[in-house]
Amino acid sequence: MDCLAMRFLYLFCWLLLPLMTWAQTPFTAVWAFDGENKAGTSNNVSVSVSDMATSNVTVSTINTIAYVAGQSGKAVNVQSWTTTGCNDTEYVTFTIAPASGAKLTVTQFSFYFNQSPAGPTLLKIRSSADNFASDLYSQAPTASFQQGSISVSNVVDQTGPVSFRVYACSAMATGGALRLDEVTINGSTTITPLPVTLLYFTAKPDGDRIQLAWATTQEINADHFSVEHSLDLAEYTPVGDIPSKGTTDERQYYGLTDLNPQPGINYYRLKQVDRDGSMQIFKPVSAIIRDSEPVVTIYPNPADTDRIHLRLWNADDASIRLLNLTGQSVSGQLQRTPGEADFRPAQPLPAGFYWLEVTTNNLRRTLMVLVR
Repeated sequence: MDCLAMRFLYLFCWLLLPLMTWAQTPFTAVWAFDGENKAGTSNNVSVSVSDMATSNVTVSTINTIAYVAGQSGKAVNVQSWTTTGCNDTEYVTFTIAPASGAKLTVTQFSFYFNQSPAGPTLLKIRSSADNFASDLYSQAPTASFQQGSISVSNVVDQTGPVSFRVYACSAMATGGALRLDEVTINGSTTITPLPVTLLYFTAKPDGDRIQLAWATTQEINADHFSVEHSLDLAEYTPVGDIPSKGTTDERQYYGLTDLNPQPGINYYRLKQVDRDGSMQIFKPVSAIIRDSEPVVTIYPNPADTDRIHLRLWNADDASIRLLNLTGQSVSGQLQRTPGEADFRPAQPLPAGFYWLEVTTNNLRRTLMVLVR
């Protein structure tokens, strides 16, 4: 395949990716009232449904039950409406909300309704899309069930709850009721893929340091990763940032070293920052530095020709010698400070490998150092 064809294939796949991963899934939320309760149901796990709520009206009892004959099965019976005009503080509310990181688009709100004798003479529907400011539907109820249906176009990709309210006006003084049944909200959900799919995030002690590693299986418009450190899972301080790949569906590997962990348990969290500034924070991991164990490490390694720097953890009294690969001792001075030491050779060291022999608590350990 020539270069031009490869570029076209890559561009086609890149453009197709959002269509494949951001596919819409239809949903239907229904309040059927057949179970003699005000709960609704949804056929989509990404849509949560609240119980029917009331404001300044009541769900009354007729013939000792709260739910009377409806269009299908039973219907809810709502009373205590104002007897003259319309009172905007009296309503019934039906609410849905996105779950699991989904976005909601609503396309239709439908319901069945009628009035009991002396019931309300006007019914109105409003929605949270305009903060319940305008009527989407109005109709005079009759003694027989009729269906109301509203096409919705202004509720698109909502990340918060969406509500519809039913208002009723001018009930008779005798307290007639408005009956509602099969209240239904239709629409679709969109699951927006996370900018990064994390395969793992680990923290492992390495002497007096902690090695941090993570891998991703997919990245979309990712900018960089930030690693943060904490001793109590409450306050975090930066460890470092690593640029991310950006957009890829191939596995990527990353790593970072914390050069200054503390004795005991160290917690780390990984933050992924997108190109638009949004971020996601992954679950913290931990690693333990044993504060009673002596540790000697060389940093940096490779070292310079005139200085080998040592980090000492519970090893300030360690005996240290530098040897060449033939086992001969290299002359020089060891300059100590708390927690650190510098071996300074008498003469600049030729480039190559050397052995650093460390003895502490009657234990001998040999470390290899590269001089460049």
